[in-house]
Amino acid sequence: MTSIVRPFTISLLSTTINYACVFRIPSTHLVQEPIPTLTTALPLLLCAHIILLAISLTLKHKFSLSLILKSLLSTAIATVILHGVIVLFGASLFDKFYSTALFASFLAIVTVMSAFQCLAPTTGSIWMKVYLQHSPTTTIEIYSYTQVICALLGAWIGAIVLPLDWEREWQEWPISCVVSTFLGHFVGVVTGFAWSSLKLLFSKKKTE
Repeated sequence: MTSIVRPFTISLLSTTINYACVFRIPSTHLVQEPIPTLTTALPLLLCAHIILLAISLTLKHKFSLSLILKSLLSTAIATVILHGVIVLFGASLFDKFYSTALFASFLAIVTVMSAFQCLAPTTGSIWMKVYLQHSPTTTIEIYSYTQVICALLGAWIGAIVLPLDWEREWQEWPISCVVSTFLGHFVGVVTGFAWSSLKLLFSKKKTE
């Protein structure tokens, strides 16, 4: 049972951190002032996720400063890559560059840090199996996979409303994508719990 409870708790804390740092702690509101809000939220978000990663590694008796540094480096690299992908998907290369960079940073933190919190300190072959082969099998692999995939899908879905001429203030870039990324990550946590629970249930029935 611990194999399900621990990753679920870490994942739930992860989505709680996302909510608190973006929607509750900043003195500004995301819809009214997206850039000041994200500028305040991102350092808090990163620090909180580092602490959660440290807790996760400690619970596994695998705490390592090198893994913390590796997660930071991976997040930085992912930010650059995601920024490029977002531009390829239609965001302006120069106009609202800072807004795009903030959203890419947010998306990188939410996905990369969540993945490390679940998978670290597993080997690179496990990461390839989960994300390149799309074949998560263990509980921690399932939680890692669902959080990342659902957050990325949420980011993409949030962009659908941007070109619509509804003239709502929440359609300003990248508000809807930030909200949908958060919701996608939360859906990923719930999906991970349902998937791993059903997997455990069916495995028990097979052994009876």
